Amino acid sequence: MHHKRLIWQLYPSQLLITLAALLAFTWYGTSSIRSFQLSETAIGLEARAHLVASSVLGYLEHDDLKGLEAFCREAGKKSLTRLTVIAPDGKILADSDEDPARMENHNDRPEIIAAFAGKIVPTLRFSQTLQQNLMYMAIPLDGHGNRKDVLRVAIPVTTIDKALSAIYQKILWGCLVVAVIAALAAWFIARRISKPLEQMKLGAERFAMGDFAGRMQAEGAEEVAGLARALNEMAVQLDGRIQTIVRQHSQLQAVFASMVEGVITVDTEERVLDVNQSGAQLLNVDPEKIRGKSILLAVRNTHLQNFVKNALASASPMEGEFSSRMGADGQEKYFYAHGARLQDSQGHITGALIVINDVTSLRRLESMRRDFVANVSHELKTPITSIEGFAETLLDGALDEPEDARRFVEIIGKQAARLHAIVEDLLALSRVEQEAKREEIVLQELPIAEVLQSAIQTCSSRAEKENVSISLACAPTITAGINPALFEQAVVNLLDNAVKYSGKGSEIKVEAEIKAGEVLIRVCDNGVGIASQDIFRIFERFYRVDKARSAKLGGTGLGLSIVKHIVQAHHGRVSVESSPGKGSIFTIHLPVRS
Repeated sequence: MHHKRLIWQLYPSQLLITLAALLAFTWYGTSSIRSFQLSETAIGLEARAHLVASSVLGYLEHDDLKGLEAFCREAGKKSLTRLTVIAPDGKILADSDEDPARMENHNDRPEIIAAFAGKIVPTLRFSQTLQQNLMYMAIPLDGHGNRKDVLRVAIPVTTIDKALSAIYQKILWGCLVVAVIAALAAWFIARRISKPLEQMKLGAERFAMGDFAGRMQAEGAEEVAGLARALNEMAVQLDGRIQTIVRQHSQLQAVFASMVEGVITVDTEERVLDVNQSGAQLLNVDPEKIRGKSILLAVRNTHLQNFVKNALASASPMEGEFSSRMGADGQEKYFYAHGARLQDSQGHITGALIVINDVTSLRRLESMRRDFVANVSHELKTPITSIEGFAETLLDGALDEPEDARRFVEIIGKQAARLHAIVEDLLALSRVEQEAKREEIVLQELPIAEVLQSAIQTCSSRAEKENVSISLACAPTITAGINPALFEQAVVNLLDNAVKYSGKGSEIKVEAEIKAGEVLIRVCDNGVGIASQDIFRIFERFYRVDKARSAKLGGTGLGLSIVKHIVQAHHGRVSVESSPGKGSIFTIHLPVRS
């Protein structure tokens, strides 16, 4: 709907009222003046008629029609009045302007009829004889025997019209002047009324845009000034309330954004209303793209969708767990969720709040602990069972057979050595963890080439037995913050694994370089490689990719776990690139000290 401005509603109506009043006044004034002029003219005509009535009666009593006609012409010329004497039968006896013989019977003229009836009635009429407007008035002439003649007098109203026209022009100009003054006054009054309202409109628009600094001027009529004061008071209250809401919203958003837990709010139709950054990262979604979508389309997880549906249907808070495969690697993640319905002040259900925790690490840790218990039990059970079995065999009589006894004792010694190695590796691993936790490991900025060369020499004898060559590519200027003994042990463990799992005649490369703010030490082999599903678990304690092959090659299953903890003690990390049948690349990442 198109709305007119207030000034264009006030001003035209005021101007229209003023013009209508002027027109009414002009019409009434001109009508009154014309009526007054005609009335005065009629009075004058009647007076003239009575002045000449006695003379006319004298001529009629003597039947002197020629003298009467001459008198009428003389008197009419002097008084500028047309004089006409009419007989009772309507015949013209004398006329001051025309020949009576040529004039038609006047018995039907209104003023004549009125005069015969004894009345004096002025009449305005166009004269066909004189071809102009005249005012006629007739008076009866009594005293001429039994006859009752009529004397009619008439004057042109042209002079009256000219006089009235001059008066009308003056009135018109006066009305125009009054109309202009009234238009200006109406414009001024309309602006005086509308301007404060326009200012209030602009002020209200500023308030709507959140600018509460300015205030409206309380001017104009009391109603308008009162409205301005009310709007100013409203602005003060709105400013305070909006600041409170913004402050509370900012605090809520800060809490919402800083929460480690993922938080999702949905409406009663299971559409996503909002999700915090942690929730978006946990579920691997874009917060802006999923708002307004159903939870199933947004996350594509039926378990979460069922949990949301149950949370909306349940009157009490709910807890549950679900899993999801996400990310480029397709690893399964585990989530623990808390859900509760949202209600407004009237108790109506508006949606649900879902809080999600990533318990993948906890589940993996529990799995690692179970595997560790199973693996360490298996690793210890095998040598203990072997020692126990051969000891019983010796006690049962094998001691009497020197060759068997010696072989059994050698097996017992070998298994005891394996137990010793497991215990030593466990103690070493525990020692590294404890020292790293207490920051007792001293790191020195040293060249790493010497340490790498020493590690290669340590593994050279076994490499020669397997016909495996080890090469080193490291600039002598490359340094890093290391503990030489621990760092050498980590490299030795990587080289030992590379020798074990590389075929005869293979080549192992040890490379070092500085790249992207890190010192990178790579141990590359072309051995059996590692499957992708095992890569993220190979640093677990006692975890073996190929248990049969690992048991045959020996080892405690703790070597890579020791490497991981030693590198972490050096504030670094270990990464692996491997494919089955194509070998493996173990990379130690150490920070470059500034």
